[in-house]
Amino acid sequence: MLEFKRISDDSVAVMRDAVGSDVDYYSRAVESISNLVPSRDVHILNSANSCLLCLCECIPDPVLVCDMGGWNGFIRSCEIFGKNVEYIATDDGLINIEVLDNYLNEHDIKSLYITSLAGYTAAQPLDQIHELCNIHEVLLIIDISPTVGNTKISQYGDIQVASTGSPKIINIENGGFICNITGKINPNKHMLKSLKADNITCAGIANEIGKSTETLLKTMEINRYLKEKLIKNNIKTIHPKHYGLNTIIPVQSKSKAKKLAYNIRKELKINGNIIGTGPNYNRIKKPCITIETKNLNINTISMDDLDYLYKTIIREKKKIETE
Repeated sequence: MLEFKRISDDSVAVMRDAVGSDVDYYSRAVESISNLVPSRDVHILNSANSCLLCLCECIPDPVLVCDMGGWNGFIRSCEIFGKNVEYIATDDGLINIEVLDNYLNEHDIKSLYITSLAGYTAAQPLDQIHELCNIHEVLLIIDISPTVGNTKISQYGDIQVASTGSPKIINIENGGFICNITGKINPNKHMLKSLKADNITCAGIANEIGKSTETLLKTMEINRYLKEKLIKNNIKTIHPKHYGLNTIIPVQSKSKAKKLAYNIRKELKINGNIIGTGPNYNRIKKPCITIETKNLNINTISMDDLDYLYKTIIREKKKIETE
């Protein structure tokens, strides 16, 4: 039976022990994060939205974001502080390096915000984006929520930010962190203090971050299996050569996407939702359904579960197409 991702028992125990404890779990969590993403400063806050607010308060604008496949919470945070936000055209969320280079040549952009996986489904060319931002003196902010645990990308960007809420790679239901890698920003100290994560949250982060690489790899492998099975059965997917944390399937119309998602949900016996729909800025702005494998409990899922999932998707997709 498919299960929705939940906080691990050992993290629950660690967080319970942190209640009333004199142990400085904040420092422990900072050290754990720094081992993963070496930085000038690390700040752990009570939510990912708090992290975005602190960032948007201090970054220079105009700020460039993707036209889809990003995170609308960042844009809303920019609006709160009156930051000028511009949008760059993408290939279903993926940045084209030539297009980005031309845009930076023609516009006075000061900051660029991207997610490490466009729409949680395809890896951005971070090395090339990083290089372009250095050439054009643009502050690069990378949201690594989808890829926490991938040490290969820790060298990219001026700032890396991540959510540790549910259901993320580091899954403790709340919290987030900012890695000020190059020290180019000066976040508001009062905001950092006011929004600082408590000892309980930090205990959970310190416990979970050591598992992040394994969790990421397992989740991507599950998604790879699902995506390849769908493709072999002639189901079209967005970015078929990329393996992220979800699989996005285009549908003829918004109404059919909603109906397809509803029909699949009815067939799945799961204690949470793993089926999303589009158009959705955070994924792609086209009619689609999204199979959020990142929301699955990777510790209990079986091959039979995955086979049941992809066969259900194929069956219900064919029904919709004949209507």
